[in-house]
Amino acid sequence: MSLEYSEHLNQSIIINPNLGRPIFLNIDPKLKTKEFQTEILFISNVPDPIKFREDIKGKMKIVPILDYMWKLREVYTLKKKFDEKERGNGFWARRRKKKIEKRKQRIIAKETEKDEKILDFKVKNVDYKLKKLKAHTYRGGTLSVSALDIKEIPTISISNASYLEGLSPQDYLLKYTVFGNLTKFYRVSVRFTISKEVRNFLKKRSFVMFDLIFSDSRINHHSIIISKKNWKNFIFIHATDLHLAERNDRIYSIVKKWTESSVKRSMDDFFDTVIKKLKLRKKDKREKGLSEMRTPLRKRYINPNNQFRKFIKIINRKVFRNEIDFIVLTGDLVDYTVLSRLAKKVRKLNEFKYEESNWKIFKDIILNSKTQKHYKGVIRGEELLCPIFTTIGNHDYRPYHYDLTWAEMYKKIGLNAAEAVALNQLFSASPITALVKSTMALKGYLSEINSSLNFSLSLGNNNLIFLNTGSDSFKNIRDLVTGHPSVTGLINKQIKYLENLINRKVQDNSNTILFLHGPPINTGEKRISIKLFEKKGGRFIKEKIEDFKESVLQKLGKPNSDARLDKIFNVKYGTISSNWEKIIKFCKDHCILTLTGHTHTLREFRLEDPETKTKVYDSPPFSLKKIENPAAVYYDIYSELYTDAESIEKHGPYIVQTPALGLGGYKNPETAGAYREVIIRDGKVDSFRVKYINR
Repeated sequence: MSLEYSEHLNQSIIINPNLGRPIFLNIDPKLKTKEFQTEILFISNVPDPIKFREDIKGKMKIVPILDYMWKLREVYTLKKKFDEKERGNGFWARRRKKKIEKRKQRIIAKETEKDEKILDFKVKNVDYKLKKLKAHTYRGGTLSVSALDIKEIPTISISNASYLEGLSPQDYLLKYTVFGNLTKFYRVSVRFTISKEVRNFLKKRSFVMFDLIFSDSRINHHSIIISKKNWKNFIFIHATDLHLAERNDRIYSIVKKWTESSVKRSMDDFFDTVIKKLKLRKKDKREKGLSEMRTPLRKRYINPNNQFRKFIKIINRKVFRNEIDFIVLTGDLVDYTVLSRLAKKVRKLNEFKYEESNWKIFKDIILNSKTQKHYKGVIRGEELLCPIFTTIGNHDYRPYHYDLTWAEMYKKIGLNAAEAVALNQLFSASPITALVKSTMALKGYLSEINSSLNFSLSLGNNNLIFLNTGSDSFKNIRDLVTGHPSVTGLINKQIKYLENLINRKVQDNSNTILFLHGPPINTGEKRISIKLFEKKGGRFIKEKIEDFKESVLQKLGKPNSDARLDKIFNVKYGTISSNWEKIIKFCKDHCILTLTGHTHTLREFRLEDPETKTKVYDSPPFSLKKIENPAAVYYDIYSELYTDAESIEKHGPYIVQTPALGLGGYKNPETAGAYREVIIRDGKVDSFRVKYINR
């Protein structure tokens, strides 16, 4: 919805909790708790707390998000109870029958109109009906929310210890004018009572989500969750690098139309143009291009939007089986911010609207919004029925789209060179604007998805920490030009925030899991070394990272010291730039698991206290200063080696990269569609294996 603010009207907006930072509330396993209390953060232009209280009175409500899968099961349970109670056709039996029939009709009257055929009670196979029903959602009965206490609060820096005490507003919301002329922050303590409908839902499900509505003009979707978990045993999913964009849904129909056009009939001339434009090597010329064209586009094209839609369907099935509790999405949520069809028109970033950004595409796919445009090749979606936590990545800072012919990026989505050139008629881009980064690009994210760039969450004995690793770093030109850009990293305020967490929240016996977009540890694929004293003279040797897996060297009988990666490779390649050594130390000393993305590859490292410390270059070529690495680094696919809590804890901590959900790598686009399932059992990390939606 549009965010337009009047300077004259009283206006207030709930900014926290929201879609990307929901609040978890716990209910007792026997569901005796009916009343709940929590805090909500407002931004407003009402200057006085007393007037603000009057202005919000009676305007807050929450709506539970339910689904027909549960409803149908409940209706059949009701029918079964009646069948068991019915004895003959006497007066009391007929009366009971009428009473239960009326209850049944009330249950399904409004919500099941579009699923009338599926809910035909003549079909006795309930499981068959549930399978056909899929994941249609509906909103339950509205619940009122009352305000208990209201406090006007100033913006609080994350470096301040008081930031940890409750929902705290950040100064960038005012600096970026995210909410226009709204500048007053109010922290409101609220209370609500759940209904019998919600309690019945929780008898079958492990959690229920609520939309938080204020004054019918603002909906914070999926923002309040009531959970039955004690947080000793739970499961969450880590996914990263979604790269959602409107143009992803348009590409298939555009390319399909082009291949059927007159351009294809004059293919020879067109390929000469392609070869000249892209300066293809001989082996990449006409013969290879024509063979690629013979493979149907539907089998080649990887649409990141469709990948996310498939992922949502998988997650929803897990929700129905109570096999998941939440999802964490760590950055590159969108491929760029401004819709590509608007990029040439929009010059001032503070003028474009949320409705004209890919942030709306992100939210529309999650909610399965009816406002989505339908293009050829786009699969049917479902509303995500699981809570999410979000952080941002370097692509989320990029306002404008890029040309898919650059550095053969079209290969990552399964296109060939000819198709990429054809797309340039609509999606050509300037190298200058495509490399622009701006905090203004985050306005849609901060206003509609998550107003917090850095935050933490405590669930039982588990500390979850979410940090923003920043935009593309031009400090490390070496990494940028080789196709593995670093990110700016952590600022000093974030380091102070971690120190405050160590002093107040993080304990020695707790699980601390850190979520970042940019990885603290990464290497290149190969390392070139020179062997000077070979029999036939000196020669170059390419050492692959796969050759230094701990398990491989152990089988060869090599000492563990030979597997130490930081003595052989540059472990600061395409990573966070600023405060690198401090975040490595935090991961080593306090985290059992650090989950990252950015590289689109599966990499898993473990850390140890080093007997001898190594050094890495800070930011060549601009800075040749060397900084100390506070950890010994080892490499393997540890999530497959260690599959129980005892061995995981014994060999940790770990810094891992989860492959991209939306896009694969240049050489292996088939790795797209990955996510990582993390299982906590008896208060310990019991598994963190990678899975794929297409396998």
